[in-house]
Amino acid sequence: MCTKMTGMTHIPTQTKLAPSSPSRAVMVQALGTLAVLGPMAIWLSYNLAEFGGAPMPRDAAVATALMLALGGAAMVAALWRGAYPHDRLGWCNVVTATRGAGICILAGLVFVPNALGTLGWALVGLAALTLALDGLDGWLARRSGLRSEFGARFDVESDVAFATVLALLAWQADKAGLWFVALGVLRPAYLGASLFWAALRIPLPDAYWRKCMAAMQMIVQVALLAPIVVPPLSTGIAGVLLSVMILSFAVDIRWQFQQHGRVQ
Repeated sequence: MCTKMTGMTHIPTQTKLAPSSPSRAVMVQALGTLAVLGPMAIWLSYNLAEFGGAPMPRDAAVATALMLALGGAAMVAALWRGAYPHDRLGWCNVVTATRGAGICILAGLVFVPNALGTLGWALVGLAALTLALDGLDGWLARRSGLRSEFGARFDVESDVAFATVLALLAWQADKAGLWFVALGVLRPAYLGASLFWAALRIPLPDAYWRKCMAAMQMIVQVALLAPIVVPPLSTGIAGVLLSVMILSFAVDIRWQFQQHGRVQ
């Protein structure tokens, strides 16, 4: 549903339509989707935590519920502001919401001690399925003609949450240090810095290499969770990945400052 970037969003200009009142059908479809996905995700989070031997599987379910509440509230608020220009939600956004539910389940498992050690390949499979949905939603959006700024933002922010949760799981499994969680902080830090530096608010041109970088990042993060990838190999992979992603941000930031200097 969006043009991927390494944490920096490029929204096609043709999808930036003027905000309007939200379609009643879209709101009903969105609320219905959340009503179905929410209980299923919470139930699955609790049962996976229990299967994983968590002393308090309720903690995982509560964490998943809180993540779902925050994500669902953000989704409904964006729709209410009229950020979505179409008269139906579409399967593309349903798939993205489903991926968001998967991310929330994974977030709940962060509260399960040694989740990766007990769940093993089942957890990796859930992460891989969540990643696979990331490619499906974009294809559905293009096929149905439902591309939008809302969908792009929804997709990108889901990517950031996914990267953060996978980094936390890798740290929990001792595959990398806490420093690896910085991978999920790159985009929020960039957006925060843009509030103070006008150069960082210059729109970035679309670039295929950013799509490749975003895909590579998530694939490597999922692979990093595989039980056969252990330290020091996992630590080395995590370090290289974080360094490469920081470099990709630096390339775009340098370009933005160059453009800013030319217009002054």
